[in-house]
Amino acid sequence: MKKFLYFLIASIISVTTFSSPISSFADSDDVSISSPNSVVLDYETGKVLYEKNGNKKIYPASTTKIWTAYLVIKHVENLDTPIEVTEDPNVDGSSMYLEKGEIFTVKELLQGLLIHSSNDAAELLAKHVSGTIEDFAELMNKEAKAIGAENTHFNNPHGLPDQKHYTTAYDMALMARVAMSNELIREIVNTKSITFKESDTPISRRFVTRVFTNTNKFLTSNEEIMYKGKLTDVKYDIVDGIKTGYTDDAGRCLLTSAVKDNMRVITAVFKDTGMDVYVDSRTLIDYAFDNYYTQTIISKDDYADTKRVLFTKQKELFYKPEYNYKLVLEKGTKASDEYTADTNLDYKLPIKKGDKVGTLDIYNGKTLEKSIPLIAENDLNSVFGFITENQTVKYSIRLLLALGTLFIIFVISRIFKKRRIRKRRSNKYRRKQK
Repeated sequence: MKKFLYFLIASIISVTTFSSPISSFADSDDVSISSPNSVVLDYETGKVLYEKNGNKKIYPASTTKIWTAYLVIKHVENLDTPIEVTEDPNVDGSSMYLEKGEIFTVKELLQGLLIHSSNDAAELLAKHVSGTIEDFAELMNKEAKAIGAENTHFNNPHGLPDQKHYTTAYDMALMARVAMSNELIREIVNTKSITFKESDTPISRRFVTRVFTNTNKFLTSNEEIMYKGKLTDVKYDIVDGIKTGYTDDAGRCLLTSAVKDNMRVITAVFKDTGMDVYVDSRTLIDYAFDNYYTQTIISKDDYADTKRVLFTKQKELFYKPEYNYKLVLEKGTKASDEYTADTNLDYKLPIKKGDKVGTLDIYNGKTLEKSIPLIAENDLNSVFGFITENQTVKYSIRLLLALGTLFIIFVISRIFKKRRIRKRRSNKYRRKQK
C-alpha cells in the first residue's frame, strides 16, 4: 500500500505540471547564467519560475538515470530481489565494474546507479525490468509521455551518446519532479557515499569491496566556486539531490532539488561547462527562493471527513484530500481571498484504503481552478459481499419493493378475508331470520 501511495502521489504530481509552451514568471534577461538550456520550477505546483530555451532539444547524459531509477522502483515489486550478473558487462563510461557471478539486490544496484552513476547497473536493471534494453527504452518513452514530457525520446537507460536519445531541460525537470516524489529516490540521491563490502552469500556476492562517493558536488565537495563575486563553498546545505551528467556532446548537466522555507524547487541546467554548472544551478536556486514563496490556500486537514455508508461492514468512509492546494507567488504579493472548496464524493464499493473516492473542487470566485482527489483512509466493503454500492442499492430497492408488494398482498388478502367473514355472518343472520 505504501508503494501504491508513492506512485499515486507521483501521478498527481504529473497532472499538475504545465504543458508546453512553458509559462514562466521570469524572462531570460532577469537571470545571468552561462547554461544555454535551463529551467527552475516549484516542486509542489509544477509552476515554471524561470526558463531559458527550456523546450530546445538537448542530450541528457546521465541525468537519464533518474528516470531509469524511478521506473525500476515503479515496476519491481520487491527491491530486495537479488540479481546475478550472468555475463561481464560491456558498457563504456562510469561503472560499478560488475563481474560475472556477482550478486546485488535491486536496491543496491539503484544505489550504484544514482550515487556513482554506474552505466553497467543501468543496463542490468533495465534488462531485469523489461528483458531487453530496447523494451525498457520503450517503457521509458511511454512513461515520459504520460507525465507530459512531450519532447523526449530515450534510446537507452544510462544516457550514453545516441542521436535518438534526447530531451529538453523542461522535460527533465518534470521527470526529476516526479522521481523526487518517491521516498527511496530522495534517500539515495541525498546519500553522500556508500560501501559495498566483499561478501559471499546467496543474496550478496561481491568479489571486491567498492566505495562510491556521490558525484553531486553540492553534497560532497570541499571545492570552492566564484559566486556573486566571492569564493563560496560548492557544498550547499539546502540541496538534497538529485543527479549529475556529462558527455562531450551533452556538456555538464545537473538536476538539483533544494528546500528552504517549506518550499522545494527543482532546477535543470544543461550543456554547461566545468564548475559553471554549479554556479548556474545555485543562481537559479537562490533566484527562486529570493523572489517566490508558496502559500497554502486550502489545507487538506480542513476537509478530512467521514460519511455513513449503508449496507457496509465498516459503516463509515473516512476520506481526505490527497494534498494541500498551494500557490507559488511573487514575494510582496498574496493570493485572492475568494477561494472556496466543494467536496464531491464519487465511488463504488468495495473501496480499498488509498482509492480515489471523489474530488475536492477548488474555486477562485466562480472559476474552477483545481480538482484534488479525495482519498479513502479505510477499507469499505458491502455486507452483501464484493458487489458495488450501486448494486447494493439496486438489490436493496428490489428487496424493499418485494417486501412492499408482499405487504400490499397481505393487506388486500386481509381485506378480502374480512369481507368474506362479514358476508358469511350476514348470510347466517338472514337464514335465522327466515
